[in-house]
Amino acid sequence: MSEIKQAYIEELEQRLNDWWNEIRILEARMKKANIDSGHKMFLQIQALRQQRDDTKAQLQALRESSHSEWRQVKDELEKAWSGLRVGLDQMAKGFAHEWDERDS
Repeated sequence: MSEIKQAYIEELEQRLNDWWNEIRILEARMKKANIDSGHKMFLQIQALRQQRDDTKAQLQALRESSHSEWRQVKDELEKAWSGLRVGLDQMAKGFAHEWDERDS
């Protein structure tokens, strides 16, 4: 495996770990939310978990890809990362007001 590919994989693994931690923080905050928003958050977290699992599968495909294939797999993986990041940001932003009120 080329050094560039290996470095990229390590960076993605770190990002995935960081985002998993963000999901766990959102889950903890969800437990403090009221029933209606808590259910909505639960559904969003489930969707984020599915995106995370799909992204992990794509990361594995990247590990196993040949030198000639890895750029194409990388492009697909970047789209998945972008979707996961957007989902996390939207969820956090959508519930920020409620959390601020509860945390005060």
